[in-house]
Amino acid sequence: MALLEEMSTLTTTNTEFIWKKNKIVIDNGYLTTSGVINNIRVPLNAIETVVWSINPAKPTLSPCLKIIGKGIVLAEIQIGIDIINDVQDWILTKSNG
Repeated sequence: MALLEEMSTLTTTNTEFIWKKNKIVIDNGYLTTSGVINNIRVPLNAIETVVWSINPAKPTLSPCLKIIGKGIVLAEIQIGIDIINDVQDWILTKSNG
């Protein structure tokens, strides 16, 4: 039941991906985040790909979404495993025009 309650708070539009108290927004050519997740601001045209990983060496298994451009990690977003694929797909779709 808790999973259904969490998913019911998910909202996606052409320029926003919102869930719980977190928000990813595309505004004036930038991808920005706010909320409990990391706060970042990355030029949308600099994003080449988005990957995620889990570091098993850390005490808590916290998935990390990595935004990559020009072969380097431009930003990282700590995000729940239950929604990470949806966020990854959304960012990839928006960054590829």
